[in-house]
Amino acid sequence: MEKKDAQLLSEILDEILQQNNLDIGLNASRAKEAWREVMGDSVTQYTVSLHFNNGTLYVQLSSPILRNELFMNRRQLIARLNAHIGRDVVSKIHFK
Repeated sequence: MEKKDAQLLSEILDEILQQNNLDIGLNASRAKEAWREVMGDSVTQYTVSLHFNNGTLYVQLSSPILRNELFMNRRQLIARLNAHIGRDVVSKIHFK
């Protein structure tokens, strides 16, 4: 047998899900989980709710000071979240 271009099963499944637009729910889960892992306990304790829709992560925070600080750094946050996820899932963050 000749060895052909080997590909990880997870990569194949990701491609199939993307091609058939079945990864929408997975992207929401990935974005929310990335928020919790990247931001850590110090920020998630002030996170009231998280929603994800069409590339936008909606974050409701209980601290106006923290909300302002994160708003000012949203581009870096988007980059960190997407790096953690391993693909460009989050295109915008909306803070409430």
